[in-house]
Amino acid sequence: MREAVQLAWKPEMPLLLSQKQTALLLNVSERTVRNLIRKRKLIPKFIGRRCLIPAAAVERFARKTAPS
Repeated sequence: MREAVQLAWKPEMPLLLSQKQTALLLNVSERTVRNLIRKRKLIPKFIGRRCLIPAAAVERFARKTAPS
């Protein structure tokens, strides 16, 4: 009989975020997120037709644009 495999790594935040999740995280509108993608300030990954933004890219963007 097979034993159940348990994941050792359980992220608190997903690796890929939807545009809506990204907007909520950055406290901006979804339109602003689309503009950031269009201007290549956020680089999305496409899985099928879904446009997902890596959480690491969102964090880098937020750190880069945050006031010092």
